[in-house]
Amino acid sequence: MPIPYRTLYFLDNAATSIVEIKRLDLPDVETPDHLYHWLLFDKATRSLTKLEFRSMNSLVHAEEREFEQGSLRFDQHSGAYTSADTGLTQQLAASRHTALPQVLASAIAGYLQGV
Repeated sequence: MPIPYRTLYFLDNAATSIVEIKRLDLPDVETPDHLYHWLLFDKATRSLTKLEFRSMNSLVHAEEREFEQGSLRFDQHSGAYTSADTGLTQQLAASRHTALPQVLASAIAGYLQGV
């Protein structure tokens, strides 16, 4: 049975999707790292990687997230993800879609079954 979740943020380009989800099957008293998951999806390989959260900053016109794998800065229209390994920055479009692309939704469902 699929684990229910809500998409909080979805950023996307031709090669990569980055999404934050909140699990809905756990009580809100759970620790944030159990409830909230930032995931990076590589479209070419169809691989999903959990971004290991370090810190966040909410600015007036933007949000910032730091992960072990890189950093993300975004607003309601666009974002930029910089890989800690390569130093390369990807530009992404921000979306408020409630329905994720099927291949991404399937990858997330598989990921949640394993955590």
